[in-house]
Amino acid sequence: MKKYVALIALVLAATGCVSVQPTQLDLQPVSNTALVVADNRPLDQKETEMLSYIVTNCDYGIQRLGDEWTTPDKIAYLKAEVSRLYPNAKRLDISHFVVYNNMQYQLREGNIYRGPVWALLECNEATDRFTLYTPQENPERYDMLIGTFEGTIDGKAYTARAAEFPVCPEGMAECDGLAARGNAIKKILQSIVVQIEQSGPPI
Repeated sequence: MKKYVALIALVLAATGCVSVQPTQLDLQPVSNTALVVADNRPLDQKETEMLSYIVTNCDYGIQRLGDEWTTPDKIAYLKAEVSRLYPNAKRLDISHFVVYNNMQYQLREGNIYRGPVWALLECNEATDRFTLYTPQENPERYDMLIGTFEGTIDGKAYTARAAEFPVCPEGMAECDGLAARGNAIKKILQSIVVQIEQSGPPI
């Protein structure tokens, strides 16, 4: 029952029936004041959007989560973290930095127009690499959030990807779908920062 209630809350949020409740990120003071950030993301990556409400569409049940889902926004968070990791870095160029909520399978399971054909509808070359989870990550095909970062620090390329289920924060006995989603967003951003650190400093 808890999973079902959470799913309903997520769907209501996706369709605009409830307001966004931003996740509060732990932002450390920017220690590297010389770091310049160039946000070169496609404009749509900054905005929340349900990619399609048409059940036969490849993007049905997939929602992009815009910058308003965190406070501060994830660009400010990333700048602070890169500044902390690499205090001598001069420039952070961001090509892609986006989080998607893939609810496709669960929503189609609840739709009368379901069947084997849905396995074939992974066909949007513009978004698939940002929106899809692997069978190993999600064998039961539950709702899952996927975050991706691609960019450079002082010319060195960095890529990071993280996927998380929307579950209650540790120690919280009960929470709604929005709180679970916020917890997943926070964990994704933390994982991306760890991966950037593991890639080593810029040359």
